[in-house]
Amino acid sequence: MISLPILAFVLFFLALREKGIEWRRAFLVASVLWGASVVGVTEILSVPRLLTRAAVAVSWAAICLGVLAFLLVLRRRTPRVNPPNAAPDAPLDRVTRGLLAAAIVIVLLVGINALVAPPDGWDAMEYHLPRVVMWMSNHSVRLYATPDYAQLIFGPWAEYAMMHTYLLWGSDRLVNLVEFFSLIGSLVGVSLIAKMLGAGARGQALAVLVCATIPEGILEASGPMNTYVLSFWITTTVAFLMLLNEDASWLNTICVGLAAGLALLTKGSAYVFLPFLVLACWLMGSRGARMVFLKRCTVFLLLIFAINAGQYARCYDLTGSPIGLPFPDGGPRLHWMVDHVSAREILANAIRNLSLHLSTPIPAVNSATEHLLRAGLRAMGVDPDDPREIWPAATFRLNAFSTDETIAADPLHLVLLLLSFGLFLWWRKKDVRPEARWYALGIIAAFLFFCAMLRWQKWASRHHQPLFVLGAVLVGLTLERYVSRRIATLASVLLLISASFFALANRTRALIPWSRVDDVYRPRPLLYFTDTHDAEAATYIAAANAVNQLDCGQIAIESYTALPASKINHSPKSFYVYPLLALIHADGRNRSVWYTDVHNLSSRYSNEKLHPAPCAVICLSCAKIPGKWDEYRPVGGRASVFEHIVIFAASGAVANVRESMPGGD
Repeated sequence: MISLPILAFVLFFLALREKGIEWRRAFLVASVLWGASVVGVTEILSVPRLLTRAAVAVSWAAICLGVLAFLLVLRRRTPRVNPPNAAPDAPLDRVTRGLLAAAIVIVLLVGINALVAPPDGWDAMEYHLPRVVMWMSNHSVRLYATPDYAQLIFGPWAEYAMMHTYLLWGSDRLVNLVEFFSLIGSLVGVSLIAKMLGAGARGQALAVLVCATIPEGILEASGPMNTYVLSFWITTTVAFLMLLNEDASWLNTICVGLAAGLALLTKGSAYVFLPFLVLACWLMGSRGARMVFLKRCTVFLLLIFAINAGQYARCYDLTGSPIGLPFPDGGPRLHWMVDHVSAREILANAIRNLSLHLSTPIPAVNSATEHLLRAGLRAMGVDPDDPREIWPAATFRLNAFSTDETIAADPLHLVLLLLSFGLFLWWRKKDVRPEARWYALGIIAAFLFFCAMLRWQKWASRHHQPLFVLGAVLVGLTLERYVSRRIATLASVLLLISASFFALANRTRALIPWSRVDDVYRPRPLLYFTDTHDAEAATYIAAANAVNQLDCGQIAIESYTALPASKINHSPKSFYVYPLLALIHADGRNRSVWYTDVHNLSSRYSNEKLHPAPCAVICLSCAKIPGKWDEYRPVGGRASVFEHIVIFAASGAVANVRESMPGGD
């Protein structure tokens, strides 16, 4: 069944090629139509609670049949035509072909990693994938009761796509491929943008190489997060905006609106990045192109709303805001916005964010750099640890060198990108189009707006990924137009060497056995815990095995927290729930799960009709909480304890009495 959405994409692509559309543009159009189809299928099936494996498969089959019929009509009625600008680029020289081949090898390594490793990553275990499991159990993406608001309000498109792979394959084996294919799509988009900015075949190839070697991107593209997905949709939006400047067709117009809508539906940072990128693309165009854009703004906004309407309605119902924020009782954990904005604070946060890409493998150098940066911030009259500008209860510091996707740095790419900015803005060359300067200014403005709006956090380097992807275009142009071939080759080789290390030595899913990383050669259940939770693996696996021995298909989950949502600063231990859900096969078919005893705004979405009385309750962080033992005594009267996890069920290991509690009397 997993072949159906793949076939749909191929058919979209073939139909567009049949219309004579250049292959890269056809790829991006097909991606946008496919992405919109994911939204349509998910939202429509959710209304009658038919979000099941069979219904999703039938939906994709119907899409395939519809596109196939359209393709056959095209082939019968119109001869295939070549686009008017289909003149091929000059062939690549041997050295550039070799460099590009090496970049492709790195991408393939990332793909292998994505396929063989199970999903990991702290955020994915807490809310990216638990929401997928809850949707499958509820057969709908309607809101549900949960102690973790992040499962409800954050952009869901990447998780929609992951859910489709989960349902159609039958497990989480392919969920990592959503990010990986976003990497592939970004490479296509980057090469097309480079061509539109005047890059030749070599410049386009170098832009692809630069994009393929971004360390943070390499690390994340093999996992279940969503930043590379966002990078792809933002890149696609920029590409179609630039295409619209050249060709004011309705196809380009529709794709601008849909791509922007998909970016906003994927991750909230799109609201920060897109405004200045859109403005830069608008300024690139001729006067006529600008007028066309303004006249079609209503169309863009309607398409954006159509893509996001379901999520907007759900967030508004929960929080009174269509984007879910600001949150009435989200607490420090969901306090993303800065508390004070001024030119000085923006510059300070820009320095803090740039520092995330300055770490080196030499601790002494990192320490000196951090000391220098803190001194510089104080000289500006800024508190380096200003609680209004940085993550709650955090202090500003330089991250250590790491191959962990949450804190990895992109130092070589930062240097090349800053050099490119300087060259494009202050050194005008006749063979470099003026649009490149607007493009560079758009990236800079988007970064500064990011620094103005969002608190600094030590994990923010991955949020910069969309700008590094777009920046790869400028670096590719720089290596082609501003420096000698020898220097360009040397820079490319350095990027490839660095990228090879990150592709092989991912901190949580390495392809090489090394004592400093977790490799993929251990049993799959253990690999769910590689993101700083290795010590928890035995407990969760033992608890899952106990659940799997129960003849029980309806299980309630409680993620117990002593604090209310408004007081939670960092994620409680009990929010790390997905490994347990995966290990008990909670996919809505074998088992259905839901959260119980939720005490926050989402509690009103509890559905007793949808979920009958559970035959077991898994309570995380409840082992020493007497009240929970009392509350769940009616569920079978017995319990099994695994460290902080308690399973209340009829066939538990001990009687559900206080004397059976760890440390009980």
